[in-house]
Amino acid sequence: MFDLAGKHICYVADCGGISLEACKVLMRKNIAKLAILHSVENPQAIAQLQSIKHSTQIFFWTYDVTMAREDMKQYFDEVMVQMDYIDVLINGATLCDEQDIDATISTNLTGMMNTCATVLPYMDKQQMGKGGMIVNVTSVVGLDPSPVFCAYSASKFGVIGFTRSLADPLYYSQNGVAVMAVCCGPTKLFVDRKLTAFLSYGQSFADRLRTAPCQSPTVCAKNIVKAIECGENGQIWIADKGGLELVKLHWYWHMADQLLHYMQRPNEDEDEDEND
Repeated sequence: MFDLAGKHICYVADCGGISLEACKVLMRKNIAKLAILHSVENPQAIAQLQSIKHSTQIFFWTYDVTMAREDMKQYFDEVMVQMDYIDVLINGATLCDEQDIDATISTNLTGMMNTCATVLPYMDKQQMGKGGMIVNVTSVVGLDPSPVFCAYSASKFGVIGFTRSLADPLYYSQNGVAVMAVCCGPTKLFVDRKLTAFLSYGQSFADRLRTAPCQSPTVCAKNIVKAIECGENGQIWIADKGGLELVKLHWYWHMADQLLHYMQRPNEDEDEDEND
């Protein structure tokens, strides 16, 4: 079990819906500090969170997840002054706009990747950190395709690919930062909004989804935090229908023996340098 008590947590997402409910759960876990980064401030939500645990320090920064990595560095330099260090980074920013593919990809995928790249040095135990965990909150349509929300699904598939790649022992064995993902199923508030299908053929499905039976943000949030407590490096979880399920990962491609042998053998150039 990953004990959240006393931890310093950074949550990159909106301060509403699943994110707000997850923060409520985290506040009840006796965390020491909580940083919330989003483009729009929500003072009422911050006050609500603070009322749960007065001793936990809460900080808010206006943050655009689509900004350039160079600008992110300036923001996190300021964040670290208050946070000292980050134990858990949660990436939860999401956008489903099939008519604005660039914004959907930038928010869901490239923004998350740039945030991870920016924050990792502060968490890396060989650099400025103590190790920790990165949690990417994504969607079940990142595991299976969505014929209606094609761009959204593509961005979420990218999140899974990035998560599994960054969780490779090549990195984890050296930086001590575990990386995992939680895939949320259909959730109220998200499906309640007006959603447009990628192609008009799917619009009737998108419209019906607004009244479909879905899990509540509160239940989904509890399972996200439960996954963090139970999770290990490289794991992918599904939070749907009020439950939590560990995904059985599958490898479709296996490196040829010849290539595998080549990649695993010592670097000849390095050996020559050592012998000189």
